[in-house]
Amino acid sequence: MDDLLKSYDREIRINLKYPDIIKVSHSRNFIKIEGPFDFISYWNIPEESASQLVREQVGYYRKNKAVIWRVFDHDKPANLETVLKAEGFEYADSVTLVALPLAETDTQAGFESDKHDVRELAKPAELRDFLAVTEAAFGEPSPNDYAYLYSLLPVPNFKFYVAYQDNKPVAAARFIIPDETRFGLLFGGCVIPECRGKGIYKALINSRARLAKQMGLEYLVTEARESSRPILESMGFKPLVKGRTWNLYPTT
Repeated sequence: MDDLLKSYDREIRINLKYPDIIKVSHSRNFIKIEGPFDFISYWNIPEESASQLVREQVGYYRKNKAVIWRVFDHDKPANLETVLKAEGFEYADSVTLVALPLAETDTQAGFESDKHDVRELAKPAELRDFLAVTEAAFGEPSPNDYAYLYSLLPVPNFKFYVAYQDNKPVAAARFIIPDETRFGLLFGGCVIPECRGKGIYKALINSRARLAKQMGLEYLVTEARESSRPILESMGFKPLVKGRTWNLYPTT
């Protein structure tokens, strides 16, 4: 798995490539994905300069918009999370990066799919269902607003899914396929509380796994919370590394 983690870092965090609608910025010390909030994808920070470089980022984002910084166990420098906390970043949650080798996976065996109504969204109006489910499942509005998701809907690299029960939206998920990579990225899988435990979450995984195999991708990866990690591991996902999410919010 060490080689797979190195490949993930190289293809998804360092040399990441998206259509022009997604801006990826490169500077001497940082690689960022820019959007309604920014995501620091990778960094090159000497330990002795960590406080200064993080403080510079804090100065910018406090005046502009939110930023997410996810630090994995193998990331450097060793003092980074101590510095993030000291400079005002807030700890949000812990995740485990997990990967599913698609060549070893039968996307029918062990997956719930046929009995659930899972739809890939194609119309802008359907995004309202996606946002409503996301808010109901997580208990807070999606950080990505309608206008931003609307701009991504026609782009083949971005897929949105909603599961319905009696024509009512009850679960949602995203699938992101960066350019020139073997990895498909699972994001935002969620089910409203009253519909959990019925296999709908697995059905969302299976829908994206089938598409990934059709596209010739080799791995599905996601950053799993503790609530979803056991489900994913039961479906064949293997843990690669643990990480923690740190957020910073603007003051203006």
